[in-house]
Amino acid sequence: MKLLVRQYLQSMKERGELDVLLPHLLSELGYEILHHPKIGGRQAGVDIAAVGPDPDADGKKSLLLFVIKSGDIGRRDWADGALQAVRPSLEEVIYDYIPNRISDQYRRLPIVVCVCMGGEIQEGIRALWRGFVKRHKTNGLNFREWNGDRLANLILLGPLKQELLNVDHRSHFQKAIALVSEPEASYHNFRVLLNALTKDISADKKGTTRLRQMMICLWILVGNGVDAGNLDAPYRACELAMLHAWDAFQRCPKSKKARYAEHQEIFDHALSLYLEVGDKFIVEKIGPHAKKRHALSSAVRSRSALDVNLALFETLGRTVLLGLWHHNIGCASDGDKQSEHFNKRDRIIEIAVSMVNANPTLRAPMRDDYQIEIGMFVLLLLTKREAHPSVDTYLRQVAERLCYGYVRRSNWAKYYQDYQRLANHLDDHSDAHFEHSTSGSVLVPFILLGLELTRSEKELKMLWDIVRRKLPHMTQQVLVPNERTDNAIWRGGEGVGTCIPVPSLTPKENSTSLLADIEKIISKHPQIMSMKVLKHNLLPLLLTACRHHRIPLPPHLWFKVWEKTSSSNNTNSQGRVTP
Repeated sequence: MKLLVRQYLQSMKERGELDVLLPHLLSELGYEILHHPKIGGRQAGVDIAAVGPDPDADGKKSLLLFVIKSGDIGRRDWADGALQAVRPSLEEVIYDYIPNRISDQYRRLPIVVCVCMGGEIQEGIRALWRGFVKRHKTNGLNFREWNGDRLANLILLGPLKQELLNVDHRSHFQKAIALVSEPEASYHNFRVLLNALTKDISADKKGTTRLRQMMICLWILVGNGVDAGNLDAPYRACELAMLHAWDAFQRCPKSKKARYAEHQEIFDHALSLYLEVGDKFIVEKIGPHAKKRHALSSAVRSRSALDVNLALFETLGRTVLLGLWHHNIGCASDGDKQSEHFNKRDRIIEIAVSMVNANPTLRAPMRDDYQIEIGMFVLLLLTKREAHPSVDTYLRQVAERLCYGYVRRSNWAKYYQDYQRLANHLDDHSDAHFEHSTSGSVLVPFILLGLELTRSEKELKMLWDIVRRKLPHMTQQVLVPNERTDNAIWRGGEGVGTCIPVPSLTPKENSTSLLADIEKIISKHPQIMSMKVLKHNLLPLLLTACRHHRIPLPPHLWFKVWEKTSSSNNTNSQGRVTP
């Protein structure tokens, strides 16, 4: 266990990783944090200031000033002429921070300057370090070395001690790390660990401790995934940790201001780590190959059309979800930060569209619950006006492939989610199997509504005709949130809503439109609007829960962005975008 933690600490970067972990660790160990790391602005050499026991002075209460560096400290890190080097930073602490920036209430405390690193001080400069300490040490000023070994000990003796060092938790954590190149096994063990850590999270110090434990475990898993060159399990773990962190945050009452702020900070860190892993996975790994014809399909390394279909839709879902997060954050930001996130969103839209154009399997879903991925893809395209024509084209192509599959009984969309069930019945074209596998659908009503909104009359009539002739047994349905959804959807995705059948309509001239039928269902079930996630303007988090736990998109979210962007397009009186 210590070796795993030690290796991870050595690989951590100074900014955004080690300087995020250390305040959590110190706070959990009982230190009072006076100064947090900041980007920009002068800090006079000090990254973190804290008041607490000095472990090298029999636990005497001291003012600890931390200078953080990543990895090992070698000769170039010690003094290479840059202000960020260790020796200039220490001199700034001695000649600027200590005489000018310590408040009066802490001036009488012994001062300890701690050089903190994920690795260690290399032997080549240890003599220089000892000489510096000997020259500047006084009765009230001491210097300490907090290396990766000490940090690992503190982690294991501190926030990880209570839960993760018992046999069961330690086993799942070690398996998740060791099997990071086997994504399914790694994710399974990490999920068991998270369920144990965050079970019955309370709005007290113990609850915060467990959330910090979760984040430390997540950071270690991500670090090992980056080192192994396999980000599949870390990506899924980041999604799950973000959902668990939000569940704990929304349950924490605002009246407990300190805990509320701590839970919010932990959720922000989980979201930040998800975005970082998502960018590495989607933009850096998938992006360069998205335009190459069949490149991603070939990367699945399977001759089975089912394997390729499942893998590609999983990748598409991750891609568009990341784009929706960047769009959401961009809308809540301004200036350079807004431009940065909108540029990332545009790049991801380009990747997603290229994936669909280069891999025809993404137009022929073999699982009915791929309504989630298709729905999110449409939502992402609708965030950018220039991409609207792609929505029309894609919906028509999906409708055509659905019709072909249902008529020819070839790779049609089934409601099964279990891989074994899908694979075992891949060549079963019997009437019994066809009727059973298409007994219910959330995808068909979504596509029908999309065709109606885009005025795709030909495809709309064709799909309605297939539904009437080939699928009279099918129950077209939607899932709407109820009063239990907000408490159930984040951790496990069970009992999260109510299924409502949509009347099977025929495209007659005087028939009620499907749009009117869906709007009627929405008006009767408005519980989604009371969910805290929407009040915090975090729609992508709800989409994350839907995708991660395989929950159909509620009709309230279908073409939602359409409503916001339609004002700048040619629209008719019913608010439909004219292709």
